[in-house]
Amino acid sequence: MAQRPHTLAEDVLHHFLGISRALAGQLDFQSMIDAVSREISPILPHDHLDVCLFVLDGREHITYESGVHTLWGDVAQPMPVHTSPIRTVLLGEQAFLLTHDAMNDARFAFPGAINHPIFDARLRSRLHVPLRARGEIIGALSCSKHTEHFYTLDDVRHTQHVADLLASYVYALRQTEQAKQLAIAEAQVRAREEGLRQGALRLTEELERERQRVGMDLHDQTLADLTRLHRRIARLETLPNVPGEDLRGIARALKDSMQELRQLIDAVKPTVLQLFGFEEGLEDLLRRSVRDSGLSIATRLQDSTQGMGDRLPESVKVALFRIIQEAVNNAIKHAMPDSIVINIGQTREGLQLTIDDDGVGLEADQRFNTGGIQNMQVRAQLMAAQLQIEPGPGERGTRVRVCLPLTDFALEPVIAPEVPCKSC
Repeated sequence: MAQRPHTLAEDVLHHFLGISRALAGQLDFQSMIDAVSREISPILPHDHLDVCLFVLDGREHITYESGVHTLWGDVAQPMPVHTSPIRTVLLGEQAFLLTHDAMNDARFAFPGAINHPIFDARLRSRLHVPLRARGEIIGALSCSKHTEHFYTLDDVRHTQHVADLLASYVYALRQTEQAKQLAIAEAQVRAREEGLRQGALRLTEELERERQRVGMDLHDQTLADLTRLHRRIARLETLPNVPGEDLRGIARALKDSMQELRQLIDAVKPTVLQLFGFEEGLEDLLRRSVRDSGLSIATRLQDSTQGMGDRLPESVKVALFRIIQEAVNNAIKHAMPDSIVINIGQTREGLQLTIDDDGVGLEADQRFNTGGIQNMQVRAQLMAAQLQIEPGPGERGTRVRVCLPLTDFALEPVIAPEVPCKSC
């Protein structure tokens, strides 16, 4: 056994304090293990030093090395604990492991053991102690020398003291590292979701433009053709020997079809929204919806945002219009309300729109199983908005609430009206 100079207790204490100083400011495991390796070399000589730490559910571990580098530290992926040559220490089955020649020690050789680095790097003298934090083993600290019979029980005690110094710092660093990796993973997921959302939103914009194109084609071509046909039938009714009653029936059916077609064109082409703005578009929606229903329903639109809706991107504006359109039409068709109120407000989170009706309420209302509600939810998701359907004020009727965060959109600037100069 090799003889080493006696290490004074004062020197040991000095180096232990040095370890604490060396750890200050180390923000990653590799820097930490390198700093510890340099500081403990005078009291605990080694050719190879490593810290292995549990990851995930404690069934795998990863290793950080200083000095001689081996397969243990080179493997990027965590390795199963049951394949580690020091598994008995990691699993708490032994308080420590001390060997004078690991290359000929049966404890390090078992089926499936990843012990190749011991032989490749000729790591003969080895000692291993657990790292404990919060009452649990979180890993192990290991020292190795190429020569045989190098370490003693005194070295085991020194190594355990070092491990105890490291454990809390390693635990905090591991928690930080895992939190960082989790944050990166969540950011990547959010980026993918945002990419999908933006792609779907662009697709929705294209569909909206196509809907409007179809609406214009229907108006300019199909509706015009039907109008001409209706006029020809009206002229035929005045001719002798023409069955007027039959023609009048055809004319009525044709007129009804034309009215339905006009409603369809209005539904797919929000002309007032585009020409006059968000608030005016909604007021027109309320007027037309109630007029076409033939019912007596009081309507009101309140906007406390000074026209914030008009500053939204066009695609968002149209999507909100479609959601409100569906909510209003559903209320008229299914809820039998006496009044419908649309409120546009602003909260800390962003823009909030509510559509309140005083109709039959949620329990008696069957409209929420329809595809229209699903369309509303999809439109809201594409804008990163939240859609809620709940009882109305005073538990009467139904409230549809849309909360739109404004942080995801660049609001269009407010354009002040032109004021002519006095000299003009």
